[in-house]
Parts: sequence; structure tokens; C-alpha cells
Amino acid sequence: MKKINRLMHSLYMHWAKTHFHAKYNLANSGLTNYPLTGLHVELKELELTGSSYYGYEPLLHAIGERYNVTAKQIYTTLGTSFANFMVLTLLFEPGAEILIEHPTYELLISTAQHVGYKVKRFHRRFEDNFQIDISALRKSVTPKTRLIVLTNLHNPSSALTDDKILKEIGKIAQSVDAYVCVDEVYLDSAFELSLRSSIRLGKEFIITNSLTKVYGISGLRCGWIFAKPELVQKMWYLTDLFYVKHAHIAEQLSVTAFQNLDKIKEWSRSILEQNHRLLNKFLDTRKELEVFRPGYGTVVFPRLKKGNVEDLYKLLENKYDTAITPGRFFEMPDFFRIGLGCEPSIFKIGLHNISKALDELRLSSN
Repeated sequence: MKKINRLMHSLYMHWAKTHFHAKYNLANSGLTNYPLTGLHVELKELELTGSSYYGYEPLLHAIGERYNVTAKQIYTTLGTSFANFMVLTLLFEPGAEILIEHPTYELLISTAQHVGYKVKRFHRRFEDNFQIDISALRKSVTPKTRLIVLTNLHNPSSALTDDKILKEIGKIAQSVDAYVCVDEVYLDSAFELSLRSSIRLGKEFIITNSLTKVYGISGLRCGWIFAKPELVQKMWYLTDLFYVKHAHIAEQLSVTAFQNLDKIKEWSRSILEQNHRLLNKFLDTRKELEVFRPGYGTVVFPRLKKGNVEDLYKLLENKYDTAITPGRFFEMPDFFRIGLGCEPSIFKIGLHNISKALDELRLSSN
């Protein structure tokens, strides 16, 4: 039997857990914490333990009502990353061929490598505003392809993949009897576009999502998967190997969060709209950067036209107490990711610190 070399950790997650301590944290891709008081929940309404072995019914109902899916199509889990892990672990045997976008969230790659898949890539080019080239994708798919994986909104650029392109990807997947996994954890931050989950586009689609990024409720770890019922049932059975059930109090609070989600969404929109305005003013003055500006989303992905991103990152961290995400975690070392989810006052100072660091690096290179 051929030995599978399993990757046992994520370089990005190790970095994130040890470098997200900066005062001006522009590396975080999600919204700052939503206050617990905003949920207007009383302690007497909560219980430490409850019946929720294969899904907590009120939470399944809340998710289903929000996204127009049935309870049998929903598997709830601990955030989007674990949802992605479940999809990648469940579907195929080690050695199966899967196709993942480039650049992408590092954990998708490291998880696939851990499972032992043969990972191929399709490219989303900066010159095309990180849109998916359907012709190139079609050429990358083979009869051995079992899964196509993408993020929407795209991480790290926030580029939107619209229904027309997604339908074409679905047809390509159908032609080789493959699935399409779409990580939609950032999708709700494209507020004005009134987007719907792509689960409705066909049975070949599998969707992962959570409340962690757009709504500032990361601490509840409320994540989910949409898939056809037979796959969801397999996921629940696979969960038995990991844990008995979710933290009941977190599921109760997640139901309360869904009841308040429209209000929370307006809070999120207010922060992101302010920060996008600040970002545009910053980018207008920085000619050494070029960037696709979608106008929505929680992240942007500038390219440094001259100089070294690692030098910028280290200077920001060591001198300015400011964090950005180096592009090496997305296999794009000339780029860096800026998160727009912190409080506007923090974001403004963080951008100012990036400007000072860029000026300092430019002067030192002359």
C-alpha cells in the first residue's frame, strides 16, 4: 500500500494564534467582537445541558429559515474551518484528485494534504480582479477530479463569484461526477447585492459557512454545512468519532444571534462601510500599492510593487504594533491581506502606521 504523507498542522493557523496580539490588528479577517449585551439574553433563559445530539432543532430551524434550506440539508459544527475539514474528510479516499483555487485560505490546502488527496490548482489572477476563468478551470478538470473547492467571497481578495459562473462550475463538476464545495463565510458582507447561498444551484454543491466572520460572533463557533441529506447524515455519524455533542449554551446563544441577525448585520455594515472609506483614502495616496477594490467584503489584498512584504510586516509588528497578513500564507509573497473588521478608530491608526512603514522602507532603499 502506498504511504500517504500527512501534513499534521497548519502554518497559517500557528502564525495567527501567535501573532494576532498587535494593538492595531489589521490581520484579522472577521469583524471585531459583537457585544454579548447586544443579544439581550438573560442568564435564566440559558441551560448548560440539553438534547442536541444530531443537531439542535431550534438552531437547525433558525439556519434553515435564514437560508431557505430544510433541516435535513443542514449539518451544524464548530466554525467554517471545521466544516471544511468535515467535507474534505468525508467525501473520498486518500489519493483522490481535488481542485482548489489559487490563491486561497491556507487551511483548505493543508487539510486536503492531511487527508492525503492529490491537490491540483486553478488560478484566480490579480490581473483579472481574481475572477475565475471558466475556460482555464475546465481544462484543469479531469475524469479523476472528485471535488472543486472555492471561496465566495474570495479569501483573500473579496472578489465575488456570481451565479452565472457558479452554474458553469456546477456543469463542469457534473460532467465528471464531482462535487463543488463553496466556502461562503464572507458572502454576507456583500451587503447591497442581496446574495443567496449557492446550495440552491444543484445537488453537486456543498456549502460551508458560519457566524464567525461577518457577524463578530466568533466565540460561539456556530458553523454549518449545506448538502444533500444523505451526505449530511454521513457527517452526523462521522461526528460521533470526534465528540458527543456541541456546547448546548453556545447553541442556545446562536439561536438568539439568528433572531437578532438583521440588527447585527447593520452593526457590521456600519463598521465596514466606514473602513472601506478610510481604506480608499489610504490607497489613493499609496502609489507603491496596487489592489483590486471590490467595495465590499472584510478583506483586501494589495500588491507591493517594489520592496519586500516580509520587511513591511516585520517593521509594522516590531515598531508600530500593527499586524497585517503576509501574502506567503496565500502563496503570493508580493501581496499582503488587510482586514477591515476592527473598530474604525483602530483601523484608521493601523492604516496610518502602514503608511509610515512604507515611507520608512522607501527612504531606506534610496
